[in-house]
Amino acid sequence: MRPVTSLIEDNPDVFLTTVMSRLSTLDPLAPTCIPHVDDQTHISITELLAAMLDGVGDEGAVEPGTVEYFRDLARDYRRFGFTPQTFTNLGEAIRLALREVGQDLPFETELFAERAITATTSEMAAAAREAIDDGIPAATGATVVQVERRSRRFIVVRLEADGPLSYFPGQYLPVTTEYLQNSWRFLCPSIPANEWGQVEFHIQTGEDEALRLLAGSQPGDRWSIGLGQGEFGQRLFGAGSALVDASPDAVTDDGEPGDDGDHGDGGGVDKQDDLLFIAYGTGLAPLRAMMFELMTRTHPPRLHFFVGAEYPGELYELMGLWNFAATCPWLSVVPVTTNAEDAWWVQATEASQPPRGLHLPQVGKMAEIVTSVGSWADRDVLIAGPEQMARDIRRALIRRGTPRERIEHLEF
Repeated sequence: MRPVTSLIEDNPDVFLTTVMSRLSTLDPLAPTCIPHVDDQTHISITELLAAMLDGVGDEGAVEPGTVEYFRDLARDYRRFGFTPQTFTNLGEAIRLALREVGQDLPFETELFAERAITATTSEMAAAAREAIDDGIPAATGATVVQVERRSRRFIVVRLEADGPLSYFPGQYLPVTTEYLQNSWRFLCPSIPANEWGQVEFHIQTGEDEALRLLAGSQPGDRWSIGLGQGEFGQRLFGAGSALVDASPDAVTDDGEPGDDGDHGDGGGVDKQDDLLFIAYGTGLAPLRAMMFELMTRTHPPRLHFFVGAEYPGELYELMGLWNFAATCPWLSVVPVTTNAEDAWWVQATEASQPPRGLHLPQVGKMAEIVTSVGSWADRDVLIAGPEQMARDIRRALIRRGTPRERIEHLEF
């Protein structure tokens, strides 16, 4: 399939334009389902097709793992408005576009590619149909009930969904509002899912206009929330997790220092293994949800929680974490800031103030402060934060002696 993949990768704009033209002919309403150009939660059709063809075997047979990936994708893409028929029409449009753009391809190569495309999109249509039959919503509506500006850049938004949401602590959810034009963003809930559909998100504003709009929500505004995604922490907090039943079938971060953090198979962990959480910025949200999950356990493991920010006033959940630590003997919280004092524009609130008598945040690089304590070799480690920082912390821990298979990280 390499000739087909190369053709698509070398001519992505031409191929996509041709696909959209054929799709519009088959179903004039289908293009409205295509995610907005500013959406950050989807993969382009050309990239998906290239990835799918890379997983094709002899005579167009699609590998089982590739099929399951695209079935999951179909269940997720229902939130854009995709129906089972949309996937069928999309498959036909891609086949027609391939014939037009790939006129110079060998006959057998094109035939096997078309066979793989038809088989994959048929599976996607079937997965979407099964989700409908099972009563799984494409997305769940939610009403904003409270918005708290904890500092200039950090906002906490609480919502009540129209029904229970489906996710595990550590996962992220695609979210949008009616004024974002089918443009979604991934946000991590900071509390576990519950039967009342209550959910809380932490948003850091910056250059992303969509995030600024979400952060500017007002009580009564309506959001749409998709299904939970991601594997971060699922070895410990997902279905059949190790903290529940010591299942060994976990996915952990298994890379060498300095690599990209490819995932590999990690051994199971004992129920009583202690934990090290390291959060920076809104990386706090998924780890906070896991912390709440631990509170439901009869005998939770010890948790050492490093919480970081650029400025002291941006430790936007510090007061709440201190209060939890005061009532949970198994929880230790260590605040860390890059700078000792706030910049003039931070606009700190009391949410970032530690109670009287407690020590001030440590100042410096998170990686150096965490590793100065020890190797943490006896802990399962979860890191969440900006991409480079998360990787730097992970590498520093490995060099200090933390077994790499016990480290997972979520970067953004």
